[in-house]
Amino acid sequence: MTFKERMSEIMQSIRAAAVSSPSVFFFVVAAGISQLFYKYIPNAIHLNFLFSFSVVLLCNDRIKAATARTKLMIFCGQIAVLTAMYLTGLLTLNKNIDLVYLSLIYLYCICAFIFFFPAEDFLKEFKLRFIHVLVSLLFFGAVYCTLFVTVSLINAIFYLNIVFTESIIFRITNTAATVTALTVFAVYHSKPLVHSKFFTLMFQKLLPILLLPLGILGLVYLAKYALLPRLTEVMYFPLYYLVLGTIVLCLLMIQHFTDRQNIVRLMLGILGTASLLFIAALLHERTITARSYRIGFSVSDKLPLHEIAINGLLTLYFFAAVFSRKNITAKLRTVTAIITIILFFPVIGFYNYAYFERENITRPRNDLTEFIHERNRNSDSAPRPEYLYRYYPLENQPPENVERIIETTKYDAVLVKVDLDLDLDLDAIPAPSIPRDARCRYRSFLFSMTPDGKSVKISDETDGQIVMLDFYTRLKTDSAESEKISDETPFIYEDQKMKIIVHYAFYSENRSARITFDAYIKKTPVMPQR
Repeated sequence: MTFKERMSEIMQSIRAAAVSSPSVFFFVVAAGISQLFYKYIPNAIHLNFLFSFSVVLLCNDRIKAATARTKLMIFCGQIAVLTAMYLTGLLTLNKNIDLVYLSLIYLYCICAFIFFFPAEDFLKEFKLRFIHVLVSLLFFGAVYCTLFVTVSLINAIFYLNIVFTESIIFRITNTAATVTALTVFAVYHSKPLVHSKFFTLMFQKLLPILLLPLGILGLVYLAKYALLPRLTEVMYFPLYYLVLGTIVLCLLMIQHFTDRQNIVRLMLGILGTASLLFIAALLHERTITARSYRIGFSVSDKLPLHEIAINGLLTLYFFAAVFSRKNITAKLRTVTAIITIILFFPVIGFYNYAYFERENITRPRNDLTEFIHERNRNSDSAPRPEYLYRYYPLENQPPENVERIIETTKYDAVLVKVDLDLDLDLDAIPAPSIPRDARCRYRSFLFSMTPDGKSVKISDETDGQIVMLDFYTRLKTDSAESEKISDETPFIYEDQKMKIIVHYAFYSENRSARITFDAYIKKTPVMPQR
C-alpha cells in the first residue's frame, strides 16, 4: 500500500467515525480548544482532562452501537454533568467541596478508561486496545516533539528569541498533539489477533520463568516485613502497588498462551497471599509505630480502612480466579471500578476521607476570582508587583576551598544561616500573624519578620531593646543602582550587642519575603566587682 493510499484509508476511517459518533469529535475539538486558549480559561487543565476522557467514554462499544437518540441523550447528560462539575470547582470557596470536585474528576476519568475495555472477548480486546492506547500516546509524543524541535531549530537559526512555554507556539503544539492523539484513539476498530514473535518470546517463554522467583521473593519479603518491620528494608509507597499492577498486566498477556495457564494460576495464588501479607504488615507496623508509617498510602492520623478494603478485595479476587479456573479475566473491570470507587468516591472515598477538614474552611477567593486577579496582575496595563532579590558577598573573601571563616574572639555565639521565611497564601502580606518559619529565638534574642515582610525585628527581652533591620530599603536601593553598586559590597549591620551579615534577601510584593543571615552575638562585658 502506497503512502497516498494509506492516508486515504486513514481519512476515510476518521470520516466514518465522525459520521457515526459526532459527539466524540465534538469533545476532540473541545479538548483542542481548551489547550489552545488555556491562558484565557480558568481551570483549563481540568477541562482538558474531562473532554479527553469523554472521548474515551464515548468509545465504549455499547455506546457506539446505540441508537442516535440514545447517543444524543448520553451526550446531553455528559454536557450537563461536566458543566455542573466545572462550575462547582470554579465557584466554590469551600476547601472540602473542592476536594469532592477533584475526586469526581478522578472518578470520571478512571471509570471512562476502565469501561473502554469490553466485558465480551476481554482477553483479546484488552491486548488490542492497550496497544492502541500506546499508539495514541506515541502519536502525541511524535507530534509534540516534531513541532518542539522544529520551533527550537528555527529559533536557533534566525535568533527569534522565542520563549517556547510562554508563546502561542507552545499552545498550538499542545493542541495539535492532543487533537491528533484523540483522533487516532477514536478511530479504533477491532481486528484479528496476531501475536508477534517478540510478544511470543516475551510472554510465552521469558516472563513465565522470571515471574515465579520474583513472586516467591516478594512473599518472603512481605512475611519478614509483617513479622519484623523494624528490621526490614523500607518499602515506600507506591512500590508495592506498581509491582502488583505490573504483574497483573503481564499475566493478562501470558494468559493468551494455553500452555502457560498453570503458571498464571500459581502466580494468582501468590498475588492473593501477597495481599494478605501486606494487610498483616500494615497492621503490625501501625501497632508498634506511633507515626511515620513506611508502607501503603494511608494517612498516619487516620485508620487504614480503605487500604485494608482494597487489599482484601484483591485477595478475594485472586483466590476466586484460582479456584474458579477463570483466571484473571473474569470481573477484572468490576474489581478495578470498585477500587476506583473506594479511592475517589465523594466524601467517603479515601481521597476525601483522608484530607477532609473537620470544619468547613473557606478560601479568600474562588478559582474564577483568583484567575481574574492573576490575569489583571500579569496584564501589560497593570503595574508590575515588586520582585527584588540579591545575594550579598561575605565580609572577607575566604581562601580557596573554604566557604567562610568565622572569628569568634569577640563573640559569645554565632548563629550560622538564620533563615526567616514569610510565605503566605494569596495576598496575605501584611500578615495577620508571624508564622514559625519567620521567627527565630536564641536565648533572650528574638529575630522575626515584620508583618509587611520588609524588615527584621530584633528584640532583646533582657532590657526590652528593639532594633529594626530594614533590608527592603537596602534591597531596593541596590536593585535600582545595580550598575553603580559593586558586587563585592557586603550587607552588614552592627551595634553593641551583635553583628548581622546578610547573605540573601528576597521580597515579592504582597506575596512573600525571605532573608538569610549570620548573627554574631557579642560577649557581654563583665562588670568589675567593688
